[in-house]
Amino acid sequence: MEKRDRVPLPGEIKTILKKVSRTLYLSLNILPEPVRTSMVMGYLLCRSVDAVADIPGVPAAEKLAMLALVRGLDNPDNAPALLEKIRAVAALPASPGERELLLKFGKILAIYSSLPTEDRAFFGGLLHGVSSGLEMAVRSFPGGEPAAFKTAPELERYCAHTGGSPGVFWARLYREAIRRSGGSVSNFPSEKDAEMIGSALQMINLLKDMAADLRLGRCYLPQEELDVKNLKPPDLLLPSNMERLRDITSKWMYWSLDRLDQCEVFVSAIPKTEMAMRAAVIWPVYWGMDTLEKAAHSNLLDPDDRPIVKRSRIYTTIAATPPLLLSNTAFARGYRFRRETLIGSITGGNYEGRAI
Repeated sequence: MEKRDRVPLPGEIKTILKKVSRTLYLSLNILPEPVRTSMVMGYLLCRSVDAVADIPGVPAAEKLAMLALVRGLDNPDNAPALLEKIRAVAALPASPGERELLLKFGKILAIYSSLPTEDRAFFGGLLHGVSSGLEMAVRSFPGGEPAAFKTAPELERYCAHTGGSPGVFWARLYREAIRRSGGSVSNFPSEKDAEMIGSALQMINLLKDMAADLRLGRCYLPQEELDVKNLKPPDLLLPSNMERLRDITSKWMYWSLDRLDQCEVFVSAIPKTEMAMRAAVIWPVYWGMDTLEKAAHSNLLDPDDRPIVKRSRIYTTIAATPPLLLSNTAFARGYRFRRETLIGSITGGNYEGRAI
């Protein structure tokens, strides 16, 4: 579908996007059409069901029923059934942004339904993957006292579903946009690279939000690793246990960084003429690395020490982007410098300690 055929997203949808995504909005907003609309709709659909899965007090069976409907959203009966269920819980989320998101879910569904059939074809794997990951969380975390995933492969599979599936969606949209603009129709940018980058970004989000998630009964760190430290998930409600946990969180920071390394190949596969699409990869990767840098110096068990990248840092990254869009070498050099700095922080050499 060509840009002239795409109906612009309503202003209220853009407003909701800004409220529920602190930095992703900046990346999505610069994308060319039709990639932008598809990426925004993919994010808002997934963010809506994620918000539902997070609501305390909604029975697990009801959450699982909604996730099953998401998997088959193009079934004519599923969309109205899902909308009815979401309307029943739309006022429950604590976050005003999430409440508004769910209250406007009918409009989001209407825009999704208006997309051309060939565009909606990209959404199947995304919605199936994300709903499968959220189903894992609903089954693993019954609420109340924190519970944990059992094993490291389980956590990796969760990240592959909830972060990797959006990454594959991202790569497919990019490839189609490159094809439509007369570029290469090869298998690059690679879906596998995008899956690894998306999984890494999801892990970074889990580390960043660890303290808040624990207070909702969710411990994503595997129990088999906590056992080595003689820790149980409820123990992580005490910020004083952070030092006992730091080896585990450092391991998953390295895990994330190893997967972010795929960004060099991914960015280099995007034509230099597609500068907005290149920037929309570089920014989330750099901001993810900045978040890891903060996390390496934070007490991730303390709700008051959540690692947040300052707005000034975000805009500094944007301002420094232009040379990276025209040179793969410049991007690789900048990425590797950040990587080495981050490794120094994760190893603990720069950890200053905090009151706990």
